[in-house]
Amino acid sequence: MSRLCDTLRGSGLPACWAAEFEALRPSAAGDRAVRHTALSLARMPAGYRWAVVAALRLFPLAFRLVARQSVKSADELTTKRTMARLRRLPGWAEVLRVTTALALYGALDGAVPTARPVPVALGGAR
Repeated sequence: MSRLCDTLRGSGLPACWAAEFEALRPSAAGDRAVRHTALSLARMPAGYRWAVVAALRLFPLAFRLVARQSVKSADELTTKRTMARLRRLPGWAEVLRVTTALALYGALDGAVPTARPVPVALGGAR
């Protein structure tokens, strides 16, 4: 799973998510998004997972070809425009739809509580 997190971060996709979605801008939300996406990808059948990992590794090149600059140097507007263009391309549309949905689910769900609150009985005992 750690490798998938590293691949995801190395792709620059989390920075693109942050540019597009305000909910993913805080670092804690971005970390949850990356972790949830990586965990979900790790559960995919091997063939699909390999294809998504290959796409993630090619993402910086695809971004550069469309934007004519790197993910790291692009401003927010350029990132939004480039992501919109990539979402119209076959193949990239599916990869971006799936990974973005997983990222949003992971970031917006937040942490899972470790214990349920114990109900407090109101009134007197009999």
